[in-house]
Amino acid sequence: MKNMIKFTLKCNNDHEFEAWFGSSAEYDRQHEAGWVTCAICGDDDISKALMTPNLGAKGNKTSHLPTPKREAPTTGVPTTGVPTRGVSSQAEFAALQMDQSQLAKKAAVLITQMRVMRKQVEDNFDNVGDDFANTARRIHYGDEEERGIYGNATNDDVKELIDEGIEIFPMPDLPKDN
Repeated sequence: MKNMIKFTLKCNNDHEFEAWFGSSAEYDRQHEAGWVTCAICGDDDISKALMTPNLGAKGNKTSHLPTPKREAPTTGVPTTGVPTRGVSSQAEFAALQMDQSQLAKKAAVLITQMRVMRKQVEDNFDNVGDDFANTARRIHYGDEEERGIYGNATNDDVKELIDEGIEIFPMPDLPKDN
């Protein structure tokens, strides 16, 4: 497994976010190419934020910090409302107990990233509207010039395109940006 390095990054609007890179040089390469953008607002004026190093414990030292005790739920359902059936480790159970505010923050970041992706598609691909499925087929079978397209398709159209081996990426509807 390749080692990765995590950087805390900051944009010109003071948004902080984390990103993983194969190396410091890889971060520099992507940053210089303009590929590193704020996960919150899309700003590309990014700098590394101050970070604390992640140091492992020394092999001959033991931690003097008490181990937090968790009481097992009596209902079989964690406080997040996710059933515990199929949870095979304490780490998985702890993950199910993630603080709701952390989940909300992560959801907001993902929604922002999806908005950025959607804007990239809208700015660089042709909108073929309701003729998406037919246009995708014509491009796939060589009857029309190959290009990036987006548009609307029914669930049945999507299933048929996938069954035909036509590569598509359904883009979800997103909540309005407040």
